[in-house]
Order: sequence, then C-alpha cells, then structure tokens
Amino acid sequence: MWYIMQSVQSKYSLSERLIRTIAAIRSFPRDNVEDLIGRGADVNCMHGTLKPLHCACMVADADCVELLLQKGAEVNALDGYNRTACTTRLRRTRPACRSCWSTEPTPTRWTATRTRRCTGRPSRTRLSVCAHCWRTAPCVNARDYNDDTPLSWAAMKGNLESVSILLDFGAEVRVVNLKGQTPISRLVALLVRGLGTEREDSCFDLLHRAIGHFELRKNGSMPWEVTRDQQLCEKLTLLCSAPGTLQTLSRYAVRRSLGVRFLPEAVEQLPLPTCLKEYVLLLS
Repeated sequence: MWYIMQSVQSKYSLSERLIRTIAAIRSFPRDNVEDLIGRGADVNCMHGTLKPLHCACMVADADCVELLLQKGAEVNALDGYNRTACTTRLRRTRPACRSCWSTEPTPTRWTATRTRRCTGRPSRTRLSVCAHCWRTAPCVNARDYNDDTPLSWAAMKGNLESVSILLDFGAEVRVVNLKGQTPISRLVALLVRGLGTEREDSCFDLLHRAIGHFELRKNGSMPWEVTRDQQLCEKLTLLCSAPGTLQTLSRYAVRRSLGVRFLPEAVEQLPLPTCLKEYVLLLS
C-alpha cells in the first residue's frame, strides 16, 4: 500500500497537490496546505484555469485565503478566464454564508491540526473571504473577459454584504460592461425575475445612494423585461425620471475623488461634521 501511495503521489507536483488539497478533490490523506507550501509548492502556479488563491475563494475558506496571502499569493493575479480571485468568489451561487452562520461546515485540511469553524461572525463568511483579498491592496475595479467588475458580479447576485464592502473600498459604481450593463442594471434584472427579497431591495437602495442618478430607459422607454412588472416599472420610471440632486451628485463626486482606498478611514480624516461624514459613507 505504501508503494502504491508513493507512486501515485509522485505523479503530481506539489503545486498541483496544493490545488487538490484546497478544493478537497482527490487529495492525499496526509496533505495539508501549510505543509505543502513549506515543502515548496508554488502559491501562484496555474493549474488548468485555476490558481490556489482563486480555488480557496471558490470554496469560501477564509483561513486558507489568509494563509495564501501571507505566503505571497498575488491578489490581483488572473485565472484562465481573466478573473481575479474576488471575482471568482463573487461569481459563485447565492450566499452560502447565511447558512454558515448557523451551521458548522466540514473542516478543511489547510493545517494538520487547525480546523475552520463558522462562529456567526462575518470573519468566517464569504464576506471575509473577499475582505481578506480587498485588504491586500487589490484592484477592486478589475475587469474580466466581459468587462464586468467585482461590484457587477456582487450586484447581479444580490450580495448585500459584498456590495457594501466593495463600496467601502472605493469600487466604481458607474461601470459598463461589453453588453452595456451597469451594476445596478444587473441587479434590476434579478428583481425583474421576481427573485428579490428585502436584502436585494436594500442592495438596490445602497447602489442608488452610491450612484446618485441612473438611467435604464432606452429611447424614452423602459426595457420590455421591466415593463412586465408594473409596480417595479413605475418605481424605476420615477427614479430614472427624477434628475439627480446636487447633494447626491456631490456625494458621488467626493467618493470618486477619494479614489480606491478604505473610505471609512479616508472620510474620517476630512474636516467635515459627523453628519456629513455619514452621508458620504452612505450611512444616511
């Protein structure tokens, strides 16, 4: 048995075994992420279309993401589909993190003894997986093959937590992909299909505050998909028809002028009253 295991193990490089261990796909029983990296596994090596950091984000392992970043993983590296690690995570299905707050997932083997547990705090949710990356000086406006940004994907999934933290890090809300879609229009497409809940409505309100004013009409008319929902169509028509106020447009201009940084810290240094600081940070 030992000879068989050694023969099979020798067929895979340390870097490929690293990917398999992170994803828990046909990995070897005694392999763990920290040990493989210590033995020389390349944390930035591409296997197929995946890199280790992208893989860790895909399986929502915040501890593994943190370890990979500490060991030198490139946060802005692109996978085979021209996507960053954060974009890869945001493209996954709707929030598994909600159930993680109340259940304990299967531990991952990123070290020999330490296991990952969900404790009910955001630090062990999908939010924290992306937050680890965003706090490591990434490009929050990185575009993929369709010119979508992480904010576009977060909006399309109705992921309120990720939209919120992306805006906190200065993500541009007025971006357009190759199909002419903006983050808020992608969220509207979700609402039109009747899949919206209070969380998606809150996500829409947050994006609306951030953008100041948006336009969905083409040649004066709403897209036919929107017109199928009369109540939503009336709401969006009213919002699109009303011009952006000087106050809301100024907020967008101030946020954009601060650039890509952690805005709560940047705004705190501005010589403004507390109420205006909260307004710039979309808190009021």
